[in-house]
Amino acid sequence: MLKGRFAWLLPLLRYGLCAVAILYLVSVVRWYDRARLTETGDHWYRVFERGADHYVIDRDGVRETVALDRVHHVEVGGRHVPEIELGIRSVVLGLNVGQAIWALALFIPVTLIQSGRLIVMLAIQGVRLGYWTCTKLTFAGNFFNFALPGTTGGDIFKAYYIAKYAQKKTEVVTTVFLDRAIGLLGLVFLAGGAIAFTRRPEQFSHLVASLLIICGVLAAGALVLFSRRMRDFLHLRAIAERLPLGEQIIRVGRATVAMRDRKLLVLLAMLMTMVLQGLCMVSAAVMAWAIGMRGELTDFFIYCSIGFLIAAIPISPPQAIGVMEAAYVQFFTAPPLSNDASQAVALALAVRLIQLFWALPGLLVPLLGAHVPSEAELEALQPEVAEVPAAIASPPPAGAPAARVGEAATAAPGAR
Repeated sequence: MLKGRFAWLLPLLRYGLCAVAILYLVSVVRWYDRARLTETGDHWYRVFERGADHYVIDRDGVRETVALDRVHHVEVGGRHVPEIELGIRSVVLGLNVGQAIWALALFIPVTLIQSGRLIVMLAIQGVRLGYWTCTKLTFAGNFFNFALPGTTGGDIFKAYYIAKYAQKKTEVVTTVFLDRAIGLLGLVFLAGGAIAFTRRPEQFSHLVASLLIICGVLAAGALVLFSRRMRDFLHLRAIAERLPLGEQIIRVGRATVAMRDRKLLVLLAMLMTMVLQGLCMVSAAVMAWAIGMRGELTDFFIYCSIGFLIAAIPISPPQAIGVMEAAYVQFFTAPPLSNDASQAVALALAVRLIQLFWALPGLLVPLLGAHVPSEAELEALQPEVAEVPAAIASPPPAGAPAARVGEAATAAPGAR
C-alpha cells in the first residue's frame, strides 16, 4: 500500500533530475562562439566571423567589426591567444575526421570481449554457451540498452533469451546481472588506477573519497556474501526462506557465492573487463582530441569512467540523458583543463554515438529471429532434463497442456 502510494516518487525524481540537467546545459552551452573585448570586461559578445586580424561581433543588435587587439587575450602554452568560448557549431565544424574515425575503430573489439566475458561468467555456473550465441545476444542487449528506457533494458532482454538456452534459469539470469556488476566494478578500479598514475593527484582528491566509499561498500557486501560465517551469523538463509520467492532468492545467492569457488574465472572476467573498458576510455580520449579538447589520457580515463558510472545508476534518468553531459561540463571545464562547455557536451554525445553505432547490429538479431534457440539447440538440452527429479519431470495431469522441449526446468520450484 505504501509502495503503491509513493510509486510516483522515483519517476518524478528521475525525470526531474533530467529536466534540471537539461536546463543547466541550455544555460551554459550555445550554438555560436562568444568573445570578450578588453574594454568591456566580462561582457561576452556573439561572434559571427573570425578573421585573421578582426572579429565580427554582435554589439547591441548591430554587427560590428573589431580589431583583433581589442579582443581579450589569455595565455595558453606560453602564447597569448584570443579568449574565445566555442559554440557547438564551431566544435562540429572543427572536428578532426581522421581522429574521429580512429575513435570509432578503437571500439570494435569491445562487444567481442564482452561476449567472451559472458562465456566466462556463465562457466562459473557450469553453463556452457557458444561464442556466437553470446555474441549475438550481447549485441542485441547493447542495442536495447539504448532502445528501451533506462540502462538495464538490454540486460533484461539478454537474460531472458540466454535462459532459453540453458536449464539453470535462475543461475543464468543472475549471471547476466553479475556480469553487469563486474563491469561497474571495473570502472571503479579503472578510475582509481588512473588517479594513482596521474601527474596531478591533488586535482582528483574530491573523487578519491567517493571511490573509497564505493569500494568500502562493495567490500562489506562481498564479506557478507562470500563469508559462510557472516551469512550464518546474520541468518541470511532463514530470512530468505521467509520471504516471497524465497527459494529463488536462495538460488540467486548460491549463484553469487559460486564465484568464490571459481576465483581464476572471476579474475579472467575482471581482466577482460579492464581491457574492454580501457579501450572505451582510449576511444573517448581520441574523440576528445578530435574536437580540440585539452587533457591527458589519465584525465579521460578518470572522468569518462565516472561518466559511465553515472549513466549506470538506476536512479539517474534513462541513459543519464542530460546528467552525464552536465557532469562532463563540470569535469572538463574546470582548471587546469579549462575546455569549453560546448566541447564537453559534444564529447558526451560523441561517446553515446560511438556506443550506439556499434550496438546497431544488435537490431538485426531480433529482426532475424536469431535470439531464439534453434530446434537443434533445444534438443541439446534434453540430456539435462533427465537429471530433473522425477517428481518434477513426471507427466502432467490429464487435460493439462504438454510442456515444450527445453521448458521442463521452468516448472521446477524456484525457476518460475
